Amino acid sequence: MNRRDLILMGLFSLTLPVGSFAKREDEEIKLLFPVTYKDRKRWKKVFRRIRGAINLWGAGVHIEVVAYDEGIAFVDKFENGEFAERIENLMLYGVEFKACAVAMKMFNVKKEDLIEGVQIVKSGFEYHVLKEREGYISIYL
Repeated sequence: MNRRDLILMGLFSLTLPVGSFAKREDEEIKLLFPVTYKDRKRWKKVFRRIRGAINLWGAGVHIEVVAYDEGIAFVDKFENGEFAERIENLMLYGVEFKACAVAMKMFNVKKEDLIEGVQIVKSGFEYHVLKEREGYISIYL
């Protein structure tokens, strides 16, 4: 990095308002966790990040998880039974879990196979895009 770049970075940082990364009192933070993979290590990261967001912002954060493609296994109690209790506990904190109907059909997951409380959406990809348009921040893990 050259001297010019350092000076520009310093000038830019002066334009940022103090506390710009903190949540303002009047705003809600909206997070969306798209789960499109069948990987238990990454699923554990989703749980850690959700817990972290709840601890950080409490009631001021709205969190949704949408499972589609191979990630449909994340909300399937037969594929992901070991995490079912974690998902149900997060629902008590207002976290919403969505399952993609297209992925359910593709991977032969029935409604009764879903962890209790998981809602079905027509298309996980479409839902993901629409939520971003509503101001949700997608958290990719």
